[in-house]
Amino acid sequence: MKIRLLALIAVASFGLAGEAYAHGGVSIDGGQCKMKIGPDTMTFTGYQPLKSRETFCDDIPDVGPTIVALDAEQEELRDMLLEVRILRNVGQKDDKENMEANTEFHIPAKKYQTGTLNFEYNFAKKGDFIGLVTARSEDGTKEYVSRFPFAVGLTAGKDMTIAIFGGLIALVGFGLWYKHAFVDNKKAA
Repeated sequence: MKIRLLALIAVASFGLAGEAYAHGGVSIDGGQCKMKIGPDTMTFTGYQPLKSRETFCDDIPDVGPTIVALDAEQEELRDMLLEVRILRNVGQKDDKENMEANTEFHIPAKKYQTGTLNFEYNFAKKGDFIGLVTARSEDGTKEYVSRFPFAVGLTAGKDMTIAIFGGLIALVGFGLWYKHAFVDNKKAA
């Protein structure tokens, strides 16, 4: 009974650890990174061609050239002006606070008829950032903003924390199993 309970706790803990690293408007749905923008969604794909062929969904694994592709899934977004801004996260209370001074990268608003917006940026420094994707109707009556904090070059520490946490859960589980299987059974016999 105790072993089943421990296994259930371990599985739930790993699920919560994964959820803890979800960022703002970006999440994984059906194996794809999705970004919520107003009532609509965009798929998000990022990779660092000089580092590896693996894609990422939120945090950028390392500094260096990074390619990001955003694909609008709904027709509404294809008819809107899309703007991308990456801000350095310096602890500002509001994204508009010193926006120009905190801007690391900016793509001005433009209509993307195909719904695909690609860009490349060379992140030179590790740190915390805020991504803003804004969709605005041409007449200005509608505006949607997707805000997602992310880190560059800081994922190794998070991965190590998850690995240590998982190892501790496994060690405790093994200890309880061993106690139940051998120590408690020896006492009963």
